[in-house]
Amino acid sequence: MSYKYSTGSVRYGDIYYEDDREGQPTYIDFGIDTITLRPSGSQILHAAADAVGIGTTSPDYTLDVAGDIGVDEYIYHNGDADTLIRFNDDKIVLKAGNKAMVTVEEKASAPHEVTINDGSNNIDFVVKGNGSRGGNPGIKFDASTNKLGINGVGTPEESLHVDGNIKAFGDDVRIKLDGDTDSHPGLELYENGTRKWIIYNNYTNDNLTFKTDSDNIMSITQTGRVGVGTQTPSTTFSVAGSLSLNVTAIDKNNNNSSTYTVAATDYAIFANTRPAAQNGINSALTITLPLAGDYPGRILVVKDGGGYAATNSITIQRAGSDMIDGSQTSIVISNDNDAITLMSNGGTMWFTL
Repeated sequence: MSYKYSTGSVRYGDIYYEDDREGQPTYIDFGIDTITLRPSGSQILHAAADAVGIGTTSPDYTLDVAGDIGVDEYIYHNGDADTLIRFNDDKIVLKAGNKAMVTVEEKASAPHEVTINDGSNNIDFVVKGNGSRGGNPGIKFDASTNKLGINGVGTPEESLHVDGNIKAFGDDVRIKLDGDTDSHPGLELYENGTRKWIIYNNYTNDNLTFKTDSDNIMSITQTGRVGVGTQTPSTTFSVAGSLSLNVTAIDKNNNNSSTYTVAATDYAIFANTRPAAQNGINSALTITLPLAGDYPGRILVVKDGGGYAATNSITIQRAGSDMIDGSQTSIVISNDNDAITLMSNGGTMWFTL
């Protein structure tokens, strides 16, 4: 085999291809501690004492490529043959210790996939934040338990374990709990690790049941009945126990005035019209009802709580153009210790019961 080249003084010690010495020659350029390959005069490979440059004569690294790199399939870590990047058609696999940590693949059709732990090994997926709020990890998926922790939860106790608030936002947004047949899907409320409340579907009767850790407190049936202290309410609202309703006092120390307008929270009104020395308002009293149309079915009780109405009476008067018992604009408690119970018809009428 023979070669055509020139050496020596032809071009100051470089080696040229004999038939390509003019214009843009092809040659090996020898410099101080450097060798450069120059096909057609353009540098392609530059070797220095401690670095090689491809497409550059100023390599910043041991191997510096100023341009694209093409490989058939593998890029290996020297001395660690099972740590690599593998390229296949439309697929990239990142392995460490021969375990597929990340797989990126364009499928034949959407959806395409980015898969963590494609080999189904015990490899946790961890995303770290900057340490704010609940701290790190920001997200951790525990491969050995198939549980996900968020906001500093490194050992998730449930399928999803979040340290912090959860917000659902949107049009007609909701949280869906879909249990198996004859199961009890619901919510459990804890305080410092102790369960306080359970809200669940009781599949034996399809009631939505509210309870403490041991005692049933309230149930809502599929027909809309509400039971307090009972799971079998026989009426729309059924209480198996005592009942407390709001009480409003009118006396020297509470609502001390000769007039009073019924508030939205009032149920029983106890009025003391005695002199101030006996804790009363020391005058007759006028109470104005709310509009009956604003409170369909509302019940009010007004009681002479001071036993003094025969001296200082208690007048209950309408609002607007409402009427009381069909034709009256007001009614009066004028006997000591009397009481009147009224109920709205939801229109323009209050009736005494």
